[in-house]
Amino acid sequence: MKVTILMFLSILIYSCNFKKQEQSYNFKKVDSTITHKVIKKSNHTSKNIEVGYSDTYEKLPTLVFDTLSESEFNTLKPAKGINKIDTKQNESFFFIQTALKKHKFKKFKDYGGNEGWSGYDLIGYYPKLKLFAITEISTSDEFSLGELFLLDSLTDYKYKIISFGDGSVETPIPSINNKYLIYYYNYINDDNCSIGILKINDKTNPKNYLKEYASYNSTEFAIENIVWKSDNCFYVKGYNEIYEKKETIKKYKYYQTTFR
Repeated sequence: MKVTILMFLSILIYSCNFKKQEQSYNFKKVDSTITHKVIKKSNHTSKNIEVGYSDTYEKLPTLVFDTLSESEFNTLKPAKGINKIDTKQNESFFFIQTALKKHKFKKFKDYGGNEGWSGYDLIGYYPKLKLFAITEISTSDEFSLGELFLLDSLTDYKYKIISFGDGSVETPIPSINNKYLIYYYNYINDDNCSIGILKINDKTNPKNYLKEYASYNSTEFAIENIVWKSDNCFYVKGYNEIYEKKETIKKYKYYQTTFR
């Protein structure tokens, strides 16, 4: 009788231990699966990079300008950093072929209804930087919104330049030796502007290829044109709009700045 009871207890204990081991093993399998998913998600690489946020520029140097004469400004000739190009297109789309794939963009035109005037516009191509400049535009009866981004023809990275206002910034201008990109934004109905400078880095790390470097906000003038003198100095043709002799005219002023 004692032998029978002991055998029964031994079987019961073994059965309980086996179930505990089985439960423990199943838990570890589930936990391992979750950990794997988290790692896989964190290793995902996005090719959409945004640069030009105001709060980033606030932590960086602010440009300081000196006045300049018109004759001094005219000694410099605008460099041709971007080229107009033709791409394959049809009635509704245009196509850009990069080293990795063909990109399809909806043309900017009037689609009527809720879409109205909307779509993309190809500004051109920077041959030395290997970048396409493209704007995305949408309009309504009251206002329009725009964004400018640069598409890398080698890596397919898209660098969206955050605007200082509702519309897109003006086309970025590369410095003499392609060390910086400068862009600006004129505010509507005001003689105000903002300037942003992006440092051009090595493409071995595409995420850091373009980084905010310096900026400027003016309540004294809007910008007609910017011309680089060197990689660290540029001239600005600014203006104020005034009403004179029953018409609105521009009064020009000229400025220069050097940064390090």
